[in-house]
Amino acid sequence: MTPGSISEYIDQYDGDVRQRLLTVYEMIRTAVPDDAEESISWRMPTFKLGTEPLFFFTGTKQHVGFYPTPDAIAHFSAELTDYGTTEHAIKLPHKAPLPTELISDIIAWRLQQLPSVAA
Repeated sequence: MTPGSISEYIDQYDGDVRQRLLTVYEMIRTAVPDDAEESISWRMPTFKLGTEPLFFFTGTKQHVGFYPTPDAIAHFSAELTDYGTTEHAIKLPHKAPLPTELISDIIAWRLQQLPSVAA
């Protein structure tokens, strides 16, 4: 079954993985503008502002995948050396504490890059 909402997506998980996804979700939700849209896109929880993708995240057996855009990953590359990254994703392993301060910094930086938010 494909979840129809971010809440349904998170509810598929149990225990620590569910809590980690919920933490990431709440961090994003409280930071984005009120008119940001929540959806499931590419089978992942997604936040968009108009047509602009802001953030995606996902759960796996090994990590939470956080997708703040390639520009954000490049900007924070020095801070991300302890995490697996790709051009689009940051892998936050379940075996390590969730880096909430770093996630918060990435969210804030990403939102500052948007003309409608930065103005």
